[in-house]
Amino acid sequence: MKLWQKLSLVCCAVLVCVVTACGALLILQSKSSILALTYEQAREKQSNLASSFSGMASYYTLDGDLPATTYSLVKYCFMRFADSACVLAKGEETIYSEVSVSPGDYLAPARDSAQAQFAGAVDGRNILIVGSAVMVKGEEYTVYVVEDITSVYGDIRALAWRFAAISAAAIILGTGAALLLVRSALRPLAKLRETTRRVAAGEYGRRADVRARDEAGLLASDFNSMAAAVEAHVAELTETAERQRLFIGGVTHEFKTPLTAMLLHADLLENAYLGEEERQASLSHLQDQCRWLERLTQKLLKLIALRGQLELRRESVAELFSRVEASMVQTLGQRGTPLCAACGDEALAMDIDLMQSLVVNLADNASKASEPGQAVQLRAYGNIIEVKDCGCGIPEDEIDRITEPFYMLDRSRSKKKGGSGLGLALVKEIAAAHNARIEIESRLGEGTTVRVVFSQLQP
Repeated sequence: MKLWQKLSLVCCAVLVCVVTACGALLILQSKSSILALTYEQAREKQSNLASSFSGMASYYTLDGDLPATTYSLVKYCFMRFADSACVLAKGEETIYSEVSVSPGDYLAPARDSAQAQFAGAVDGRNILIVGSAVMVKGEEYTVYVVEDITSVYGDIRALAWRFAAISAAAIILGTGAALLLVRSALRPLAKLRETTRRVAAGEYGRRADVRARDEAGLLASDFNSMAAAVEAHVAELTETAERQRLFIGGVTHEFKTPLTAMLLHADLLENAYLGEEERQASLSHLQDQCRWLERLTQKLLKLIALRGQLELRRESVAELFSRVEASMVQTLGQRGTPLCAACGDEALAMDIDLMQSLVVNLADNASKASEPGQAVQLRAYGNIIEVKDCGCGIPEDEIDRITEPFYMLDRSRSKKKGGSGLGLALVKEIAAAHNARIEIESRLGEGTTVRVVFSQLQP
């Protein structure tokens, strides 16, 4: 016989003994508790009956009453409180009874009003009798409560069978568990093989259980080290692929604003008669947008794909707002959502091209959320740049997710308005590169406020 079989038999034998002993103790305890409660209820019922009967009978009967009158009054008083399980006797005479058992044959209560009790089998049934003597006007009566507790014993037997069924199920389940545990404890290499298959299938987070420092445990530990190295390498490759995907999507997203302006000016130059001054202004704007697009592409590559550190310089916020207004004048004009900018002489450490992209994204989102005629508020104070709208707002449970890449609140509306779900993800990346944080406050139907809070430690 193999070792795992021997251990399994020992575990099963111990389990059977423990479960059987515990089940028997529980059954005996339950039986004792149920019978004790039944006896107590019967004694309380008999005590209340005797007390109520004696009080009422003593009140209504008189010393000079005829025996027949006394008999009738006593019986009447008893019937007022009795039910089908109650018996009233005087000596050997039964005054009132609806039971088929003569309680005086099994129980003879003492004369001191103390309760007497009998429990046993009578005519194939389990009978409980509780009785006591009661004095009424000097006459002794006996009050009995006769309960058929056969059903109680039936409930106890049913409970015992349920305990037996539960114990049998516990033994079967415990035996199965013991077999599995013993076999698994003696077959660590089989578990290691299973873990190897799962890692090969792509579950790189799986690890083998190392429960001992024997040869199998050392092998499992070495395997875990190898799996951790593979998981780290795969995570690095995944992160690189995600950065590249975010860069491609980010560049595509950021092309929209300058390209829109460039197309508008190109169309204007081609189809409209312009004076020399206007023509030069349009050409100058085209050149500015092209240069910004070139710088932005390079900096986005550095920011997202390479995660490089930016060279920050103190730049005028007023100049930043002026560039944002120039970039968005046509787009906001078409939507009918004017941009209202306000700032003092603040200067913040920034890369002005990337910060222009950040503010343009926030203003573009605010414009999309607004109705025609609603202004987008852009202002700066202290170390904070704030963009505010009075548009549709953002649900409270969505605020923490809107900066995730490609996450959109209303996909159908976002696609209709040209959204891709990347704008706020880029905003978050650019803010992080400037050691700044994004704060968002929003109420449905009232609007949204986005703040870019720069670090107090400005170079």
